[in-house]
Amino acid sequence: MILKIGKLFIAAVIFTGISALAVSAFAASGPALFRSEGCIACHTIDGHGGSVGPNLSHIGSQRSLSWIKTQIVTPGAHFASGSTVTINGKSYMAIMPNHKNMPASDVNTIAQYLESLK
Repeated sequence: MILKIGKLFIAAVIFTGISALAVSAFAASGPALFRSEGCIACHTIDGHGGSVGPNLSHIGSQRSLSWIKTQIVTPGAHFASGSTVTINGKSYMAIMPNHKNMPASDVNTIAQYLESLK
């Protein structure tokens, strides 16, 4: 199903630009992909998940879609691995793995979902 949604998104970009329907389809499948990729083990959303990484419940009101995509694929672009990062008054060790090999459609799905969290 995710692959099918990814193709729908690609078709929407090619033929009509990113439509609201395509964006909402990504936001709808994002929670499942966020869980299946293991992101929920470290990050909390709406009281569910781990506490090793920052709470992402409102990340969409704090970061742009582009920033979120970069963070998923190349987190070292924002935070040096092993450094201490303070977010919303809480300190974290920057240890997020990169997902350079994650299919672009999955990166887009997760990023769209996270960006929708306002």
